Amino acid sequence: MDYRRALDAVAGLIVEVDKNLIITLANRETQNRWTSIAEGNTFFYDLFFPGSKNRKPRDCIVEKTFKSGEPQSGEIETPGGDVFNVRTNYLNGKDSPKVVVHIIDITERVELEKKLEAISRKHHDQLLQADKMISLGILASGMAHEINNPNNSIMLNVSVLQKAWNSIIPILNEFSREKEGNMVIGGMKYEKMKKKMPRLFSGIQESSKKIQRIVNDLKYFSGKDLITIKKEVDIESVVRSAISLTGNMIHKSTRNFKAVYEKELPNVMGNFQNLEQVIINLVQNACQALDNPGNGIFITVTYDRNSGEIVIVVKDEGIGIPEKDLKYILEPFYTTKRSSGGTGLGLYMSSKIINDHGGTIHFNSTPGKGTFVEVRLPAVDVIVQPG
Repeated sequence: MDYRRALDAVAGLIVEVDKNLIITLANRETQNRWTSIAEGNTFFYDLFFPGSKNRKPRDCIVEKTFKSGEPQSGEIETPGGDVFNVRTNYLNGKDSPKVVVHIIDITERVELEKKLEAISRKHHDQLLQADKMISLGILASGMAHEINNPNNSIMLNVSVLQKAWNSIIPILNEFSREKEGNMVIGGMKYEKMKKKMPRLFSGIQESSKKIQRIVNDLKYFSGKDLITIKKEVDIESVVRSAISLTGNMIHKSTRNFKAVYEKELPNVMGNFQNLEQVIINLVQNACQALDNPGNGIFITVTYDRNSGEIVIVVKDEGIGIPEKDLKYILEPFYTTKRSSGGTGLGLYMSSKIINDHGGTIHFNSTPGKGTFVEVRLPAVDVIVQPG
């Protein structure tokens, strides 16, 4: 009786177990925790695994204690996720030996440790990512410099060559007449070469411009080409200019293109060229997403008076973006178009530019139906109406 009183007075969950792993005694706190305990009948592991049918773990610390006579400790996790620390002590009683088991519920502590570990791992990953981005920035800056110099030479020289070609065409025409149309240049008949040369020059210039765009993206990514935002910009002019620059690509991609502008749009504070590049990137992506020229691309530019924001929407009826890719599209160097020359910097840089302008960019896409992109930019000198 005194022994039971002593156990009941102890704070914590305590049971006495015999060699058959049957609970012979449980203090009051344990019985309050597990009301189904029947002393002399309840199997110890039924506390943690109800209906265990007297099955015990392979590594049973109670049995270890009986065999060694030494204290043991371990953890038991229930199917419901509760975790208990279990400590045993050998008790050599008069009638038969017993093991006294002290049970401590450590579920909250374990959950907290897991959360702290997850936070620590996240911070570690963020530091690694930041270090990687710094390294990529340095690499991108060096690459941009190395690519930019020879590309500038190409852009300059192709213009000189084109002027030179145009200036000697009258002379070549005269020689061709003397040869009665049989003059050959570079293994090709002159008349055919004369028609082909403008396309060759145009191809070189377009390729060089594409390289220049990539260089600009790399410079912006590395932080070497950031432009101070300090000028009011007419966003309709930005969008119209971007459409003009991508007009040839739009014409080749779709027969169904439409751009609608709300009248008297307020200006935004920003950089015209950077914002223009964002629209160019979005339009190019929309064009590349179309698999049928009958599918459309639609652009709207409106003013949200409730939020005081300019809203630019670029919607296409293309192939859409798979859900598994959608969450990565704003990460640098992530692209699903690597085989066709994609760098994975276009949308990343677009997002960075919009963020630098105090705006937001959101994507919504359904595979097989198309993609919806919404850009929001704060308007200049507006009074936001209460919602």
